[in-house]
Amino acid sequence: MTVRETVRIFDTTLRDGLRGSGIVMSLEEKVDFARQLERLGVDVIEVGFGGPREVESMRQIGAAVSRPIVVALSRVVLKDVDRALRGVETAKRPGINLFNPSSDPLLGKSGTTREQALQRSADAVRHARRQVESVQFTAQDATRSDPAYLAELFAAVVAAGATVLSIADTVSCAAPEAFGVLCADQRARLGTEVTWSVHCHNDRGLAVANCLTALESGVRQLECTVSGVGERAGNTPLQGVLEMLEPGRTGIAHDRLGETAALLRERSRASGHGSEAP
Repeated sequence: MTVRETVRIFDTTLRDGLRGSGIVMSLEEKVDFARQLERLGVDVIEVGFGGPREVESMRQIGAAVSRPIVVALSRVVLKDVDRALRGVETAKRPGINLFNPSSDPLLGKSGTTREQALQRSADAVRHARRQVESVQFTAQDATRSDPAYLAELFAAVVAAGATVLSIADTVSCAAPEAFGVLCADQRARLGTEVTWSVHCHNDRGLAVANCLTALESGVRQLECTVSGVGERAGNTPLQGVLEMLEPGRTGIAHDRLGETAALLRERSRASGHGSEAP
């Protein structure tokens, strides 16, 4: 009998899920929801973006859970990295998710060259890894990037200490077959042991399908939100992914899915924006 590898669930409901979804939570509600995510069995909780006004709330959320890795999202700017790390230092298992554009369209918007992006990304990863063991690097807009440059960028951040690499379909342009090929190609080019992750948006209704092809290509972490909440058409819905996976491939307690989704709906109604949530 073939043993299927475990799939890690990275939950970003409290970060990307609240962005543009119309759901507003108080700090107390965020803490309660983080505890519910821990009971649900997610492996990683992303608690916010490392902005100046978010640090204290992230610290309280991170201190409220003990089993999951708690990460904050940050640009590859060292002052931002330090602020994000302050936000998770109260967590028992702190980590960070660093992101930088990898596509020419987004690099052009920021006035950054490929070489500058690579160097800044590696420097930020190296800086963060001196302080925490769990360092994820996310290639923003990876699905519109030059595959050769994307592999070069990933190799540089792994050499600097990244432990997780995330391929982000930021503008939701990927189709399942091509996305699977991209994931397999990047894994083959790197040729090293690292955890691969995917972050998919659902504008074309393909987020779950893209995640499944990514798993077939060797990816072992999926970034989701409860009920797929998030900006535009939302993120990869956790429930949809779990419906398509064999029992036992994740640490999720399926009997807690309903109560977790209900808690999110309750928060949405309480904010008066329930109709805006995907």
